[in-house]
Amino acid sequence: MALYDRTVLEVEAFNRTGVFEFREHEPTREMTKSFLVGGRGQMISELYAQASDLDPTDILPDADPPRRAGYFVDAGGGRNQFTISATVGVGDEDLQWGDGSSPAGEANQYDATGDVNPAAKRDVLFRWLAEARSDSGGQVHLYTGEWSTGEYADTAGVFGEPKPVALLSVRAEKPKDDPAVVPYTFEFEEVAPVPNIDELTEDLTDAAEQAVSELGNLISDS
Repeated sequence: MALYDRTVLEVEAFNRTGVFEFREHEPTREMTKSFLVGGRGQMISELYAQASDLDPTDILPDADPPRRAGYFVDAGGGRNQFTISATVGVGDEDLQWGDGSSPAGEANQYDATGDVNPAAKRDVLFRWLAEARSDSGGQVHLYTGEWSTGEYADTAGVFGEPKPVALLSVRAEKPKDDPAVVPYTFEFEEVAPVPNIDELTEDLTDAAEQAVSELGNLISDS
């Protein structure tokens, strides 16, 4: 079957790949949509009102929709998010936690697989996440349910690939009443892969610096 007994996070950093497996987990999915036209076209109407004297309502069909029911145009905007709640600790000695470079039961800066203190596991994971870029370059992948290749399950999921994601936030706590486990909460958002992401990052950085410079010139002239 596909990957339902655990979720797996793959992280590219330090010129290597770290694999972090979570068995006790609760995945939550949320999708929100942003519409080019929503309701009776308020968004486009407002844009036109700010920019010109044109009346964009002429574009819409010549009909009178019911009260509180309007026209919607979906241009593909929105967010596809994953929230993963998981616990790691006693009983997880067989799950990989890093790049596999340390002997089982021992920790180094890249790996804490085996019977390792949960706090040490947390610190190794957070070091990976702090170093990794989490963007459309595809450095972070989430394997869950049918979004899997079969590498971490008996068979591949129906989609045959993991989700490339951006890590929005992660929180880890070590409860005083049960120091043998550490609960985690991750928030991810699906990203669209972009080739040559380094070049794009440089271009966007240059554009931002130019915008800041031009803004500074306007302020100094005023």
